Amino acid sequence: MRRFAADREAFDAFARQWFYQVVVPEYRITSPAKALKGSSWELTARVENAGTGRMPVEVAAARGERFAKDGSPDPQYREVRTTITLGGGKARDVLIACPFEPDRVIVDPDAKVLQLRRNSAQAKL
Repeated sequence: MRRFAADREAFDAFARQWFYQVVVPEYRITSPAKALKGSSWELTARVENAGTGRMPVEVAAARGERFAKDGSPDPQYREVRTTITLGGGKARDVLIACPFEPDRVIVDPDAKVLQLRRNSAQAKL
């Protein structure tokens, strides 16, 4: 697959950590806060990768429950996302502008990235 990669350095780094090493990110959220800025809201939080590995991951500011009790999408649910990439032992402040008042922040809301202690990757505001 390497010969088809648009960015061979990025392909090599990905393959090295996921096929030749044992790595697992562990995302933690600290200092979550929200503030009304004019007519919109800003969510801020610090996201840390306390584990190993480096993966792009989505961070969502959300309000409401994503799914109703019957499993159908809840029309009241709202979210705004951004994507960050953190290596092991790295941290970054995140700012997400929202047209609604968020009630929580979630790292990897679709569970696309294997990670340790997923419960530490979300926080209520």
